[in-house]
Amino acid sequence: MLEPIHHALARRRLLPCEHLVDAGYTSPAAILRAATAYGVTLLGPLRPITPSRRRPGFDKRDFRIDWEHHTATRLHGVTSPPWKDTRLDGQPGHSVLFPRAACRACTDRLKCTGNIDGKGRHLILMPRPLQEVQNQARADQETPAWQDRYAMRAGCEATVSETVHAHDLRHCRYRGRAKAHVQHVLTAAGTNIACFPPGTTPPGPPRPRTPFQRLCRNTVRPPGS
Repeated sequence: MLEPIHHALARRRLLPCEHLVDAGYTSPAAILRAATAYGVTLLGPLRPITPSRRRPGFDKRDFRIDWEHHTATRLHGVTSPPWKDTRLDGQPGHSVLFPRAACRACTDRLKCTGNIDGKGRHLILMPRPLQEVQNQARADQETPAWQDRYAMRAGCEATVSETVHAHDLRHCRYRGRAKAHVQHVLTAAGTNIACFPPGTTPPGPPRPRTPFQRLCRNTVRPPGS
């Protein structure tokens, strides 16, 4: 959905400098596309590296990639043979395989390869622009500065829940796209009216106790408990 959204905003000259999205909309390709085609910084968490793919100690960011000579170099200075082109989920990529002998002699072999069969470390790299975007995004999202920026999106999921459960947004009361659009606009306006900035909520009666709270309050604790 990002492409049609950005395209529609571009036609109206309303493109934002930064677009905050959840993890379902972020990928190296989406981040690169938003930046190159629309000049929009797509801010959202990339899928973290799972422990099994960390093997379990080193990931691709711990290797020095030589894009001109098509090689990767490990922490201990061992350089791989030139990589081979491959397919990664149907997309082009690069397969980097370190020699078995070099990996067997490495003191960090188990941390790096995660296997006991003496196999060499195997890396799968995306094309250079996408790999560099992925590396930079994953490094940025671990910093306090990135987390402070992304904190502006806090409350989005709660707002969606509010419109669905309190205002019945998923049930259309009218026929036709034009009338349905009016309903959505009015629902959004009503949600904004019902929301108050922090510290400005008007005073109101306290919420009644739940049956479980009343039961706990009326229960006499036995002696010595």
